[in-house]
Amino acid sequence: MYDALVAQQTNNCRFCNFNQWMPAGVRVLNAAVNYNPFSVSIGNVTVASSLDQGQITRYNQMNQGFQTVTVMGPNGYIYVQKQVYVGDGMTTIAIVNSSTGLDLLPVSDTACSTNGFSSCIRVANLAYYSGNLNVEMGNLIFSSVPFSEVTSFSRVSSGNYTVRISNPQRPGYVVLSVPVNLAANRIYTLYIMNWNPSADAIQTLLVEDRRN
Repeated sequence: MYDALVAQQTNNCRFCNFNQWMPAGVRVLNAAVNYNPFSVSIGNVTVASSLDQGQITRYNQMNQGFQTVTVMGPNGYIYVQKQVYVGDGMTTIAIVNSSTGLDLLPVSDTACSTNGFSSCIRVANLAYYSGNLNVEMGNLIFSSVPFSEVTSFSRVSSGNYTVRISNPQRPGYVVLSVPVNLAANRIYTLYIMNWNPSADAIQTLLVEDRRN
């Protein structure tokens, strides 16, 4: 059953970028908990000045190759600075919790074939404190997805679904149940994040794109 005390959701946040493709396009997602909003720069370009937990930027076009990504606090303190390779496609760089504080996780935003009756969806487990997670959506099951793993896309019929997230070690106990609506001819990434440093403190961010 759904426990409202330990789980919450971001209500069907559908961030739609209507560019089919942007060469060397990069956006940033803040999936880290227990930090104030971040200022984020890629190279000498500031892409976010107050990126709160659970927020995602628009794509910014960058030069292809290795870029230095810097995540800072409001006082200019550098939490993490790391070189990330920017390819000729589109990439989401997720700021995540780690054993040493913060880390950066590049996610390749690839395409998936859809049509007027179907959508594509994948799952990204960015919930550092939760470990492996099961994600069920109708007959589609993503089993035991580890932290920092992004699944392959699966094509489903467009429409309304209920996503149920559970821990493989506690069969039958649903940590979070959230409704989603998948539009036809769109692709989605369901990001799973913590909202505090607790295994059952789960929230989701559903990001919508169009890339056929």
